Amino acid sequence: MLCKNFILPGYCIILVFLAQLSSGSTCDPVSARCAGMGGVVTLIPGVWAGFHNQAALSDLNRFTLGVHYENHFIIAENSIKALSAGIPVPKGTLGLNYALFGYERYFESRTGLAFGKSFGDRISAGIQINHLMIRQPTGFGDMHALVPEGGILVRPVDGLFIGFHLFNPAGQHFPQCREQIIPSVMQVGLGYNIIETVLLVFEAEKETREKQVIRAGLEVEMIPDFFLRLGISTAEISGYAIGLGYRTGWISIDFAISHHRWLGFTPYLTFTYSGNRKYQK
Repeated sequence: MLCKNFILPGYCIILVFLAQLSSGSTCDPVSARCAGMGGVVTLIPGVWAGFHNQAALSDLNRFTLGVHYENHFIIAENSIKALSAGIPVPKGTLGLNYALFGYERYFESRTGLAFGKSFGDRISAGIQINHLMIRQPTGFGDMHALVPEGGILVRPVDGLFIGFHLFNPAGQHFPQCREQIIPSVMQVGLGYNIIETVLLVFEAEKETREKQVIRAGLEVEMIPDFFLRLGISTAEISGYAIGLGYRTGWISIDFAISHHRWLGFTPYLTFTYSGNRKYQK
């Protein structure tokens, strides 16, 4: 991952390997709600859509703020911390988000500015520009890049959702090091409310130089405002997942845990706050 000939300590090699498994160069957090459904992200509305499909930001009509933490394989240096905000504005929703992966000697960060907008009741679209940074050990220099992404969310009939998201469509790389790849990622998702309290979701993802990933998940509102989630994925980061969620009128708490067949468990915890005031768009 470094651009100079240098023998890294063994623990750094392990950390870089885990970084590639968990977040690649995009430093993507997966909210606990999505993680509990196998990591399906392109269809889920709310403030965390700023990381995965900006079209789904358009559903927000209140100021919303979220805090997230995930700890891959229970290794502190392999965790992701994230903040996300949704701000309703005339004709759409602004999204601001920030994520940090790693530790003080090596870390990756992602800062994004997004805008999502509805076009009638059935179609939404969104775009985002990201500043990606990799902080390397002393002497190697930091790397920076600006990368776009965007998505579409379609509701052809009530209860049916189709999502499409594309990250880094031009296949950009870090200007400071052409060998440091920023992957291009395409995702397509399908969701259906079997009944009002049961959501079934599927997603396919293709990343540059990687095998296609398939994900599927289920969310059931067991009792009012209390949710059970189950998921399965062919991705490296997780095979199976389970999650719980609780919502009140102004705050949501979500927890999930996924399991990697070789490296073990990854917990996810997300707090989301929504303001009381509704905004007309």
